Formats: sequence, structure tokens, C-alpha cells
Amino acid sequence: MRPHIILISAVLFLLTLGLVLFLAATYGNPAGTIPPNQTNTPAGELTALPTDTNLYAELHMPEFTLTDRNGEDITHAALDGQLTVLDFFFTSCPLFCPGMTAEMLRVQNGTTGTGARLMSISIDGELDTPEVINRYANDYNTDPARWAFATGDPAYVANLVKAGLKFEIGDVSPNPQTGGREINHPTRLILLGPDRRVIGLYRYDDPQEVDALIAKIKELAEG
Repeated sequence: MRPHIILISAVLFLLTLGLVLFLAATYGNPAGTIPPNQTNTPAGELTALPTDTNLYAELHMPEFTLTDRNGEDITHAALDGQLTVLDFFFTSCPLFCPGMTAEMLRVQNGTTGTGARLMSISIDGELDTPEVINRYANDYNTDPARWAFATGDPAYVANLVKAGLKFEIGDVSPNPQTGGREINHPTRLILLGPDRRVIGLYRYDDPQEVDALIAKIKELAEG
């Protein structure tokens, strides 16, 4: 075989090999890429879960004893055996909490007759006494038969959030502009199952996600 033919054959072989390796790297699903049957959904975002899969099953609300809006003990038993939408707030919150509570009210009104309940737990028990949270709950026309409000020692509540739900809660810091208090805290509406395990996390500031939360509750209640 002539030398120039051998050279051309070698070049063609190397080009073909390079193309094969490129295609394998692109479509062969190496480490760090997403299998074709999965989606790249950030943790904490609303997802359409298969009925036999719960991405949040390792997250749960631990056992607790807190104080309700009437000054009486309220425990984790209030969550057992039913669907519950949970959020964390504080009554002097200047940013997220008013919107969260307004959307929780929409969930309350949109799930009438499902048996689902709601619970809002203050992360600022230093100021949020039972009288304060009761006044806050009344201002929003919440249904005391379905929607519980609770408060307690801030360190105790923060430990519940961190230990079971894996969220962080920041320290109280003053706002130099408003003079109010600021606390970094979870802003998701949390759907708990009858075993207090998390079914889903929903953004309060996305109307479509709140609609999906309401629809999910109705689906599970009928199920």
C-alpha cells in the first residue's frame, strides 16, 4: 500500500474514533449529568412526584410541645393522622410573613371539606406571646377549628426546624431603617403527611405553586 494512502487511512480512523468518543461523552450519561428519566429540579422547589416516590421523605416535623394561641400546650399530636400545611412566621415580620399568612388563608379557604389542617409556628417566642399570636390570627380571620397557632422558646423552635426539616433560622437582628426585628427563616409552605413527614415544599410567592398545593391536598384527601 502506498504511504500516502496509509496516512489518509490513519487520519480517517482517528477522526472516526474522536467522533465516537465525543458522542459517548455527550449522550452516555457520565457522572454529573442527568439521566434521561430525571429532571434537574432544585431542592426545595415544587415537583410533580410519582405516587410511589417522595423526594422529601427524610424531612419530618419532630415531636414537640409548644404553647397555642390560648396559652395551652399544643403538641405534635395535633399533626398526627391528617394532612397539615405548616409554616414558620413571626408577628413583627416586615417582609415575608404577611404574604405567607395571606396565602395560608387562601389554602384554608381552598381546602374546606378536605379535613386538612394548618399550623403556623412563631420563631420569635420572645415577643410572640399567646396573646400576640391570637390577635395576629384574628386579624387574618383564620378558622381556629382548622388553623392552629403556636409559640415557644426561640431556641427550642429553631432546633425543631433544623433537626427535622433541615432549614436554618437566623438570629434576631435589628433593622436600622425601620427599627423592627429581622430573622432569616423558612418561607416555604410545608405539606406534611399523617406521619409528619414532608410531602412537598411550596413557594408562597408563586400563585401557581399555591394552586398546586391546594390541588395536591384535594387529591390526597380523595385518595
